[in-house]
Amino acid sequence: MIDQFAFLISEGFKIFFRNKLASFLCIITIFINFSILGFLFVIGFNTNSLIDFFRSKYTFEIFLENDTKSSSYESFIKELSTDEIISNIKLIDKEESAKIFEEEFGENVVEMLGYNPLPVSIKVFLSEKDFEFEKVDSLIFSIESIDFVDEIEYRGKYINQVEDRINLAIFIFLIFVIAIIFLSIQIISNTVKLSMSNRKDFIDILKYNGASRFFVKVPFYIESFLHSIFGGLLAFIFVKYLFTGFNSYFGVNVKLDEFLWIWIIGFSIFIGLYSSSQSMKRNLNE
Repeated sequence: MIDQFAFLISEGFKIFFRNKLASFLCIITIFINFSILGFLFVIGFNTNSLIDFFRSKYTFEIFLENDTKSSSYESFIKELSTDEIISNIKLIDKEESAKIFEEEFGENVVEMLGYNPLPVSIKVFLSEKDFEFEKVDSLIFSIESIDFVDEIEYRGKYINQVEDRINLAIFIFLIFVIAIIFLSIQIISNTVKLSMSNRKDFIDILKYNGASRFFVKVPFYIESFLHSIFGGLLAFIFVKYLFTGFNSYFGVNVKLDEFLWIWIIGFSIFIGLYSSSQSMKRNLNE
């Protein structure tokens, strides 16, 4: 049994090294395809963080009439804070508004005009959890009907459009991933087919001596495994150091899944073994 196992391992390595050009091209193709897949895996892994970043910007600002009494808006703030879709509320009084104006425009509004015309406003931060635009729209509509509310500034629709584009990009990525997987399957299948054609005499001898179909297949499974593990390993190293360098150079924080190596190498091996299995079924007329 051990001798048979050693024989199969030896034949698998022989096939791998005998078809040097085909093996090289197959590894390079797997490397390119799974580098792209690894890149997409990382982008997908960071998509939720990107969406959460945009959702953290979900705010609207309520500008009050100039003659609004503090007792009115203080009770209004207490009522707002009980709403489950609101995470935080910040009151921006006239003095704070003047400071913000000076920071943005470099001018002291009181010195310019002799008085402070800026209104009191309430900045409302929306909860990221279970966020729904319909609930926000309903809340804003109800606030607009309050007498001392002058205007509401809300840019949520623009962020919604950004999310829609992110979701469209994810859909395109998925199509791209499927295309890459299909291409990888075809290339690995053709490589196995070429190897089996070159080793036809070897296969016939094994069959003549009563070898089972599985026994005949094992060396070619080993060949595909070697293609996949070398190509997948190169792809993982490339993707890892690509994003490490990107983070270092641009000072950003693109996160890498700690199991990225399993995703790339493991998936590469799975595709390799599946492709070789399908190819051998066709070539052995199963």
